[in-house]
Amino acid sequence: MRLLPRRSLFLRLFGGFLFVMSVVWLGVLGLDVYETQHGRRDLAQSEIQSYSQHLLAALYTVADRPDQIRTTLKRFDQKRLEVFKARDWYAPALQVQVWRNGTLLYSQGVAQPEPMPHVEPGQGRPKPMPGALAGWVQNDAETGLTVQLVQEVVGSWMFTLSSMGYYLLPLLVCIPILVIPAGFMVWSGLRPLNEVRSQIERRSAADLSPLPEARYKELKPIVAAVNQLMQRLAERLAREKEFLVDAAHELKTPLAVVQLNADALATARDPSRLDEARQGLLNGVARATHTVHQLLALERSGGDAQADALKPLDLVELVRDRLAVMAEIAHRRGIEIELHANEACVLPLHRESAASLIDNLVDNAVKYSPDGSTVVVSVVDEVTGPSITVIDQGPGIPQHLRARAFERFFRLPDQDQTGSGLGLSIAERAAARNRASIRLDDGPGGVGLQAIVQWRLLRGLGV
Repeated sequence: MRLLPRRSLFLRLFGGFLFVMSVVWLGVLGLDVYETQHGRRDLAQSEIQSYSQHLLAALYTVADRPDQIRTTLKRFDQKRLEVFKARDWYAPALQVQVWRNGTLLYSQGVAQPEPMPHVEPGQGRPKPMPGALAGWVQNDAETGLTVQLVQEVVGSWMFTLSSMGYYLLPLLVCIPILVIPAGFMVWSGLRPLNEVRSQIERRSAADLSPLPEARYKELKPIVAAVNQLMQRLAERLAREKEFLVDAAHELKTPLAVVQLNADALATARDPSRLDEARQGLLNGVARATHTVHQLLALERSGGDAQADALKPLDLVELVRDRLAVMAEIAHRRGIEIELHANEACVLPLHRESAASLIDNLVDNAVKYSPDGSTVVVSVVDEVTGPSITVIDQGPGIPQHLRARAFERFFRLPDQDQTGSGLGLSIAERAAARNRASIRLDDGPGGVGLQAIVQWRLLRGLGV
């Protein structure tokens, strides 16, 4: 047998917590990346657009003096750096180029000067830039000055290897702070389950009493299922104990008869006595055999209702098959069996117990009917549910004894027919296993007995 890998519910819950924490961290990281790529780039674009307009306004009075233009631009850049330093902010790198009528007048932070970009007079436009840079080109129609600014997008360093500490450090700091309490909470949450396990482990094999009711709603279904299992096991053990007691009780008499007749065969010399002992031995063996078969049928009829699921079967076809088996026994005594039934009647049935139900009812009807009589079996599908009726022409059962007739080993007083007294008990348990009930009534005209098996079905629900 292949061994299943040992799995831990604690690790499953703890791992789920770590997974959720990792997903949240990745979500925050993704939000930050999105903000860096979109929001901060738009912010940088707006900043350099405003800065370019301020530069052109400052250069308006010195547009025809290149030396003054360079001095003014250097002073602007120095003031910009002082502002960032005073607020302890990171100062992003900035490239500045100024043209007048196509002539480059000023270049700062640019390794290779560029030709003047095209822009409509008095207008401005973004300059497409690769990577983490934002660019803007602005023109002043009155002075003929064109300014191009290229600035670093603040936050682009977050996509470099050097920025890993920025992201990982909070996570590494939070792990011990969150993991230890989380582990304790998971362990504490699983304690009630461990208590239930301990309660089961402390029990002896004979203790099938219910477990105490769980205090937590998540455990109540588990405890209820365990208690139901224990109840079914207790019922099964009780049935097996009853079976052993019944077998010992019922086999005691036929085995005693077998013993006596076996002794007679061994010691008798008279031929008539030998024949009598031989016949008694055969009768004793036959009675013991019949009792064993009935006891086994009784045990099977009351088996675990959940062991074998009910399956859709044609009740009429099943009755017809069982009557074909019983016909030979009835024919020996000249008894005719009539079947009145529709073409089909499909029900959810357990085939073995349903067959035992039919066999015992028909066997009882044939056994107690007089020779040459008729046994009528009817299968009717009514609005209230299908039913089987078995009618014989025997002596019947007095009304005050009909309830006791379903008890194990009960036999009517002054009963001449041989039997174990288990037939109706088997039939009742088999009917219950197939979700049906059985009752006894007088036969037509008060003659004989009719046994009625009734199914109660909700129409429209199907099988």
